[in-house]
Amino acid sequence: MLNVMLVDDERVVKKTIRTLIETETEGIRIVAEASDGREALQALEFYTPDVVITDIRMPGMSGLTLMQEMSRRQIQTDFVILSGYGDFQYAQTAIRCGAADYILKPIDPDYFVAMLQQLKHKRQSRPATVEPVHEPQAIGENKHPMIKEVLSVMASRYSDPKLSLGEVADDFGITPNYLGTLFKKVTGESFIRYLTRMRIEQAKRYLQKPFIKVYEIGHSVGFEDYSHFAKTFRKLNGCSPTEYRNEMVNQWNG
Repeated sequence: MLNVMLVDDERVVKKTIRTLIETETEGIRIVAEASDGREALQALEFYTPDVVITDIRMPGMSGLTLMQEMSRRQIQTDFVILSGYGDFQYAQTAIRCGAADYILKPIDPDYFVAMLQQLKHKRQSRPATVEPVHEPQAIGENKHPMIKEVLSVMASRYSDPKLSLGEVADDFGITPNYLGTLFKKVTGESFIRYLTRMRIEQAKRYLQKPFIKVYEIGHSVGFEDYSHFAKTFRKLNGCSPTEYRNEMVNQWNG
């Protein structure tokens, strides 16, 4: 059973979602409802939802703030963000905060139901002990405290096309040559190759979100030029970004 909490200040939206879940899904139930983030946090004292479906903008505490607060409290749940605002920045922020999906209002019933069924399947397939999703890792990298910090910097700043080995080395007060040598020794890859893989892995996550345009994705993960992004993506994955998205869509529909 997939337990769901609804968080939205619009009654009509909550009613629509409840009707969809009750009439179009199996093994999914709503265990709690709230009108804003603060009410949701109070409800969490009594309920442990697997999925929180929340509006991104609400009076009081917003959906994004709710996500951040639950992460701070180490509450493990999947988030689906709803929004009436078709602004890519909202989607980008939501996904970076860990949202499983971002859906624009009015809700597409077929997509919404399929998305919930996929989340249920993922939950059922998930092992008992779940490691958080990180960027690609190499054996031994977490054994060196400086490299661990460098990786944290890279994970938070990969979308900056100007991010470089020299800039990061300067932040740590060491020479680029020393950091580059240490980084490759610990991770097995050069700084730029690791950063490129990190960007492409994030791009693959974005490509699974149909509301984000392909050309926007390259820019959002740190590529200033789309052709460079597409060429790099093909080199690492054997297909173009559009082909990868189509493959994901076919799997979704299959």
